[in-house]
Amino acid sequence: MADAVGDSLFQNPRFMKLWVGQGISFIGDAFSVVALVILVAQITGSASAVGGILVARLLPTLASPLVGVLADRLDRRAILVLSDLSRAILVLGLVFVRDVAILYLLAFLLGVARTFFNPTVRAAFPSVVGDGDLTRANALISGTFSVSLAVGPALGGLLVATVGVNAAFVLDAATYLVSAVVLSRIPLSVPERSEEANFVRELKSGLSYLGGARVPLAIVIGAFLTILTANATIPAEIFLAKETFDAGNAGYGLLVSLWGGGMVLGSALMVVAGSRVRLIPLYFLSIFATALALAGTGLAPSFALALSLLAVAGAANGIDNVATDTILQEQVPDAFLGRVFSVRFLTYSAGEALAYPAGGLIVDAVGPRSTYLLAGTATAAAGFLIFLVIAFTPRKTLEV
Repeated sequence: MADAVGDSLFQNPRFMKLWVGQGISFIGDAFSVVALVILVAQITGSASAVGGILVARLLPTLASPLVGVLADRLDRRAILVLSDLSRAILVLGLVFVRDVAILYLLAFLLGVARTFFNPTVRAAFPSVVGDGDLTRANALISGTFSVSLAVGPALGGLLVATVGVNAAFVLDAATYLVSAVVLSRIPLSVPERSEEANFVRELKSGLSYLGGARVPLAIVIGAFLTILTANATIPAEIFLAKETFDAGNAGYGLLVSLWGGGMVLGSALMVVAGSRVRLIPLYFLSIFATALALAGTGLAPSFALALSLLAVAGAANGIDNVATDTILQEQVPDAFLGRVFSVRFLTYSAGEALAYPAGGLIVDAVGPRSTYLLAGTATAAAGFLIFLVIAFTPRKTLEV
């Protein structure tokens, strides 16, 4: 039966087009970030300016709940295609711009397009993939994203080094155009909504639904807490590799790549498991496995053991990503999916934005080993808090 489900997924032309479109967009994102960072560094020579361009790209996620309303009101295919076309135009604009203020503006607008794309494509999934295939489909998308994180920046850097930053932007724009063409050929259902509903009312109803939906609420809160606690170790990575274990720059690169490799492995395991696993227990298992692996890294007597534990943490992260997407898609009514996923992306980005500076301060105060220990402890506490949200948030019945 499981093999039949897997076969049906690969024989589903709408999913295959969505998968290809997502994969191309992932690579395009990686190219644009690398090329943009290199360009800003070349123009300004300032690390602060580089940080600023990344923040400008991240800021639009603050408006994610507003975008979620549109994802539940409008034609989702049109949103996806227009998002990719907008990114293609904006990236091409980078070829002709060398003024830093305008680069910041274009980076912000690229972030806006990405903010439209991400929750909309997650909300569209259940209309493309059958219930029995959701876990595998999410695992394939998550694995593709993990591969793009590992391969995309390296390819982007190589592209800039060999043919220049402008050529990289042109190729990047081409990836978005190809993605737009692929996605335009996928028929997606238009969300049902009341004719009397207005934008503000739908925003409030989406937030009200989420506030009374125990499991989706826990997943959204969990996205914030686990990103905040686990990503606080990112500023510690370079110091753990170079100072604690004296592994040098090569060791740092290996450390980062093994986490990404673990994410790919976690996604692959979910492809194999498919719908045979119970997602909520697996979700909690992934959180506590991450917590143990991070704490173990802080105590590891050798670099080899630390690398192994971080690969485990990466695998747990990959499983977490698949489980959370699938849980939301299975439990949230289609009419609310865009709004719920948009809030999830907002909390994810908020946790990320807070984790990096907080992690840097912790590393400066107590060192990399203690940072990993604290992050592991905090991640375990976050898992316990998420459990309490599921156990004690009162049920509420809302009309869709």
